Parts: sequence; structure tokens; C-alpha cells
Amino acid sequence: CWFLKMSPRYYIGTTILIGVLTFAISFWQKKQTGKEIFAVFLKVVSATAVIVGGVFAIAWLLAYLGIAQSGFFL
Repeated sequence: CWFLKMSPRYYIGTTILIGVLTFAISFWQKKQTGKEIFAVFLKVVSATAVIVGGVFAIAWLLAYLGIAQSGFFL
């Protein structure tokens, strides 16, 4: 699997990014309880997954159509 070959720094960087975004949005929207912050966390993770999935889908489509080489997005 391609994601098992990734460097740990990408996982750490993504975790830090999601944490910082979660707390920044929670502070900005004045969320204080754990339940509210967790809801923001789920939204941040969902949005990140949609964005990453969209990038991979476009990259796969471009590779499939022969416009780009397979694996160019990694």
C-alpha cells in the first residue's frame, strides 16, 4: 500500500495541522465544552479527507486519461 510507505513526518505534520485548525476554529467560534470542540474536530477531519480525496481523484483521473504520469501527486 502506498500510504504505508510514507514518512512519519507526514503523519505528524497532518496531526499537528488538524489539531491547530481544530483549536483555532474552536477559539474563533467561542466553543468551550469538550463536546463542541470534538464536533469541530470531526468537521476539520471530514473537510481534510474530502480535500485529500479530491486531490487523489483528480490525480488518478489525469493519470488514467494519460495527461499525467501515474504517481505524480506523491
